[in-house]
Amino acid sequence: MNAGAPGGPVAPEALRRLPRRELEALYADLHRRVFECYDDAELAAESGRVDRDTATARAQALAAPLIEQARAVHAERVARLRRRARRWWLATVATAIGGSGALLWLMVRG
Repeated sequence: MNAGAPGGPVAPEALRRLPRRELEALYADLHRRVFECYDDAELAAESGRVDRDTATARAQALAAPLIEQARAVHAERVARLRRRARRWWLATVATAIGGSGALLWLMVRG
């Protein structure tokens, strides 16, 4: 299934294949849609069409699958950031070891 399909589940393998910009756009879209559910419920309650508890329950029911999708997208975002941080950490350690070795070599050389 397409990772960006509205209302559909987000497959983890599809999320891993998405470019960073598309992943961020998907997360922002899900975030916006969740807030729209609650905003619509608030408007319905204020207009008197339904009572506040019913409107909130409907909003929660509509938002629940979107929130689950957003959690999956967020988990992929976090995993990518952790992988990036690990790569930078390894590069930093390698640079520090290389620099220390170069300084030691210069000191021994005299």
